[in-house]
Amino acid sequence: FHLTLEERSASVTTYDHWIRGASKKYSLDPSLVKAVIHAESRFDPLAVSPKGAIGLMQIDPITVIELGITDPFDPKYNIYGGVRYLREMLDAFKGNKHLALAAYNAGPNQVLRHNGVPPFKDTKKYLSKVLRYQTYYQLNRSS
Repeated sequence: FHLTLEERSASVTTYDHWIRGASKKYSLDPSLVKAVIHAESRFDPLAVSPKGAIGLMQIDPITVIELGITDPFDPKYNIYGGVRYLREMLDAFKGNKHLALAAYNAGPNQVLRHNGVPPFKDTKKYLSKVLRYQTYYQLNRSS
């Protein structure tokens, strides 16, 4: 099980302090948070998606407002907000990681509408990628 050199290089430890802090506060595995960040932005705090999702954890602008994130480009606020939202998705879907990640990616209403992981190619690809990255970060705890 290996990631490409390019994928490995995205595993910067610059944000470890905030990842660990937010993971502890919201009772999440830091390897899952790193995997989401890797899949969402490849650790680019200035990333903006075509749909307007912002920062490391690619938080939707409406969610930014709902979470009260003052500066979504600030890595600390983005990580804490994104981890809080991921925790909310896990709670909403009774701890089911697959459904929570699908909701993080496609929105909780899509998961509810499809009564499971939505049949969207991008969402299925995202879910697979996050789970693969999480395994990598679990096996390489120092990353």
